[in-house]
Amino acid sequence: MRLTLVLMLVILGVGQPAWAQGQRIQEVRVRWEAYTGAPAPQVTPQPAQPATNAFTVHRRRWVSGSLPRQRDPKLSEDQLVIYALDAQGKRIDTQVIPDPRLIRAESPGPSGEMRGETLHHATTELLITLPDDPSITELRVYHPRWNGSTFLLDLLGTINLQ
Repeated sequence: MRLTLVLMLVILGVGQPAWAQGQRIQEVRVRWEAYTGAPAPQVTPQPAQPATNAFTVHRRRWVSGSLPRQRDPKLSEDQLVIYALDAQGKRIDTQVIPDPRLIRAESPGPSGEMRGETLHHATTELLITLPDDPSITELRVYHPRWNGSTFLLDLLGTINLQ
């Protein structure tokens, strides 16, 4: 009896995954010029050379699927926080994603010992998955910065979706 009930629920669409029920999401692919005019494809981030952070929507498409969700998101300086806002500035969605600029490099130092270095891609792309909500008009990209006791969110830029 129980197997029949479960089978009926699946046939009727109750209990199916969101993508099987036809839930739609939007994917926004954004080109990010983090360091316009950089002399190389990778740069060493320095406070004296601030990032330019020019964002351009490359592609926006609607697909079937479900939003990616982290079970217990924790902020770090290796991530970005994306806010999706409506025209009145109300937050519709929040995402924490890996920072695509980051490159970890290890190379031998002058004495032969390995040393680590963090570089940034001067140009990269963001792939942001959002709810299929027509009220979303803007994305704000933040970088978490640890101040010794808590994370502060530094605004890197905005992306207009209108």
